[in-house]
Amino acid sequence: MDIYVLDGSFSKVGFPIDNYISCIWRTSFYEIGDCELYLAFDKEILSLLRAGAYLIRDQDMNFGDGMYYQNVMKIESIKVDTNEESGDHITVTGKDLKTILNQRVILNDKISSSTLNNDITLMKILPEVFEANLSNPVNPQRKMEGVELFFYETDHHEHIIVEEEIHDNVGDWMIEQCKTYECGIIAYANTQKSARPGTIDFYVKRVRSNSLVFSDEYIDITASSYTHNNENRKNVAIVAGDEVEGVKIVETVNDKDYYGLNRYETYISSSASSDDYFKNNEETNPNPEEAYRSVLEQEGKKALLETKIKEMFECDISSYGQYQLGKDFLLGDKVTIVNKYGIKAQSVIVEIIDTYDETGRTIIPTFSDFEVI
Repeated sequence: MDIYVLDGSFSKVGFPIDNYISCIWRTSFYEIGDCELYLAFDKEILSLLRAGAYLIRDQDMNFGDGMYYQNVMKIESIKVDTNEESGDHITVTGKDLKTILNQRVILNDKISSSTLNNDITLMKILPEVFEANLSNPVNPQRKMEGVELFFYETDHHEHIIVEEEIHDNVGDWMIEQCKTYECGIIAYANTQKSARPGTIDFYVKRVRSNSLVFSDEYIDITASSYTHNNENRKNVAIVAGDEVEGVKIVETVNDKDYYGLNRYETYISSSASSDDYFKNNEETNPNPEEAYRSVLEQEGKKALLETKIKEMFECDISSYGQYQLGKDFLLGDKVTIVNKYGIKAQSVIVEIIDTYDETGRTIIPTFSDFEVI
């Protein structure tokens, strides 16, 4: 496998790098991926490497009939070590293109007027934040040329709850929203927009159902680790809002679903203001208490998503198994896993560590957010 260095326009620079000692490419569906390239010192190779340039594997250059480069990594650091016994080495580390989103913070004080009428969806809020802080901000100095946001599927219409005032990094905030609603952000270098070289397309992609079954029976799994942790488990949210005419409005999420020892409560003091629903909003909110309670309910549901039982299933996938990365399964696929003890689960592939070294190729997917069957 060859590694290429790309310039700011995503054009190849110099020659392919193929004499590395190890190459680790960690791609992530939810988070920002990274890479590490470790090789013996080479003056010519060092001359190609520059912080801010990009790295790409040859296997990632043919996506979409060659129109897009995927899994591109932006070089973050270059380290040169000298040692009389072990020799001199170069270590290069980088992060995937999603890290570019964190070059901007969210400056707009009020995210959207629709926050007040509970009409926020992913398809509304993400483009709004993206445009206001990256592609078309008020301050032209903040504008990033050649970045665009798309939705891979068109059914991101569920209502979501966001804070009215947010000042996080754009990337961190967008990733948090997507994780909550089972979406990932995938970044592609668009090589066909010659009028704007260096264009980056960000796609919001849903978790995809896949009928594949990874198991020991078919020599797909060479090692596995299963973790179940319910230390922070909560299943009922009691959300306290404002007092209205002397009565405090409280909404309880899942109140009738859990009882006795199976009930785990969490208390939330809501930040939503009742004034937005009970004052001067008769036309937009004919039933202000119902609308306000709906906001409290959504706030409670979001909090419960963050306190679920944590289950992790990590396993090493054999390079000689029946399924191949990129052909049969991708990041964001929901698959079925069965280990040697019969633990069976449906899980989302949220991370893949693809390693090349002197022992060959190793593919290690990380599975999470799954239900044991």
